[in-house]
Amino acid sequence: MTKELNRRLFLSSGATASVAALAFRMGFGLSESGPAQERQSARGKAWTLALEEYAKRGCNYCDRMVDKNGLPYFDVFWTDPAEAAHDWPDFGDVMSRQFQAVVMARHMTGEVATIEPVWRQKILSLIDAETGLLTRPETSYSRKVADDGDQALTLYALVTAYVDSPDRGLRNVIVKMTDGLLARAPNAAATGFILKSLMTCVRVLGYEPALKLAALDTQTVFNEREVFTLDNTFRQGGHMHGNLRTLVGAADYALYVGDPVLFGRVDAIYRYVRSEATRFGFLPEVIGRKGDIVATETCALMDYLGLAVTLANHGHPEYWGDVERVVRNQLIESQARNLAWLKSDPDQSDTDQFTWRDIAGRMEGGWAGWSSPTHLLAARETLGHHWGGPELHNKARAFQNCCGGSGIHALYIAWKNAARFENGALSVNLHIDKQLPQAEIRGFQPFEGLLTIQLKQACRVRVRVPDFASPGNITVGVNGDSRQVRTFGNYLELGRCVPGEAIKIGYPLPLVTEKVEIGNPGFRHYHYRVTWKGDTVVSMEPIGNEYPTGYSEFDNKQVAVFYGNEGPARLYQRDQFLEKCDPKLSPLHIDDTSLDFWAGLDKSRVRIS
Repeated sequence: MTKELNRRLFLSSGATASVAALAFRMGFGLSESGPAQERQSARGKAWTLALEEYAKRGCNYCDRMVDKNGLPYFDVFWTDPAEAAHDWPDFGDVMSRQFQAVVMARHMTGEVATIEPVWRQKILSLIDAETGLLTRPETSYSRKVADDGDQALTLYALVTAYVDSPDRGLRNVIVKMTDGLLARAPNAAATGFILKSLMTCVRVLGYEPALKLAALDTQTVFNEREVFTLDNTFRQGGHMHGNLRTLVGAADYALYVGDPVLFGRVDAIYRYVRSEATRFGFLPEVIGRKGDIVATETCALMDYLGLAVTLANHGHPEYWGDVERVVRNQLIESQARNLAWLKSDPDQSDTDQFTWRDIAGRMEGGWAGWSSPTHLLAARETLGHHWGGPELHNKARAFQNCCGGSGIHALYIAWKNAARFENGALSVNLHIDKQLPQAEIRGFQPFEGLLTIQLKQACRVRVRVPDFASPGNITVGVNGDSRQVRTFGNYLELGRCVPGEAIKIGYPLPLVTEKVEIGNPGFRHYHYRVTWKGDTVVSMEPIGNEYPTGYSEFDNKQVAVFYGNEGPARLYQRDQFLEKCDPKLSPLHIDDTSLDFWAGLDKSRVRIS
């Protein structure tokens, strides 16, 4: 019996949370310590970069960082012993993000997370039959409320599940939720956070009320509340994730309704965000914090990639270089590993809100909430009394698990768009491994400046020129013979190729060093010497950043900071990438071209159902 059939039977069986909990307690775990490119390099071998490997690792975290009933934990504290705690985001925010993530991971890897049907059942059980909205239950750590942010994340997750496996009952739930949101729209505070979810609903279901609500939200955000300034920047204190999610949805809306002015504004604001980020993908969680703490949130990386990909697919191919650098560097470096600094207590029994068991092992494959350029955690902050009830106060935060689902989602964005086959043409946008029905693509950076394509179907072929390369320094070979090709913009146009042709594209892989500075205006700045080999950071050296503490405006005091060499989970340990070698090919899972949220964005009234 195939894995897919097993999945369908499990989904249709109404499997209970306790059954699933038993299943993953009985033996789900990691057979290896990490993705092949990292893991095998440490053993003297080298592997090509396959994003599928990082998604597989993420499923360890999704399956295990839950309680006995399958409810995920938002908070992970760096206490002694380390503890994970339930919090109000667990029901609509964290669970919806992670449910969507495991559906995406299944498409990336072909492997099913045990927790997937459990989360589907739990999310549907929280949706109020009268209003159609997900409503948090009344607990010691949450209030009975239908939060707008929860609806945004849940709606997108449910549409994802519907595209994966169309079902009339699920469609009715989505429609009812949209109607419920529209009914409360005149009195709800429009934030833009729901735009992406609404536009996905519009394109998948063709449901006009979702478009009406998206129009209202766009008008409010851009013309009334002025979340963004007239010169296309963030208002002071702008939250990167929230604002970027708004922009991702606004780009979708502008393409769908044909609004070039709005699309131009979105592009201009993206370029502003780009100016606040480093080339390797470190971007501040909050613009202009009033303290010494500056950190990157994986949720923001997800939306940064989502926006860059949308723009790159629609008139701005120059942003593919941004996508490649962020994915190869800050994104995959932000996946949790080397967590021995989180000490667990195997003898302390779980309570309704807390767990202390194997926190490090269960967080393996999760994602950073607040990384620095050199460490998985930028600072040992508690956030004072700005978050949660008294049982969560005065504890140093190691992770916020909204980022757990977002990390896998970010991988999916890059994986889905790394290479695309549309209108008889294969476009290779990123120089990473990707397998499509039409071709197998292999990228050999950072070991060698080489991309290979093994064609399985006749088509036109175009390949993006890496930002560091020039067309004059690129060699193109087909079946061992040199071929002259045309360059158009930042793509090599190879013309029509036939099945069986083996294409090799070679280019120099320069070693370049730059100095980078991060920090908040008026507060301490941190400096790094960053060494690049092509698109990959191979060395991140802090320059005079060995400060033991920095000022946190949330805690209103000095807290431990990690911007130098000392700290938890050192990032960019990549000496092996300096070696020139012949890497092995990482295992790939074929992209069957389904579950594609980036196709047809600019075609009005697209219907999938």
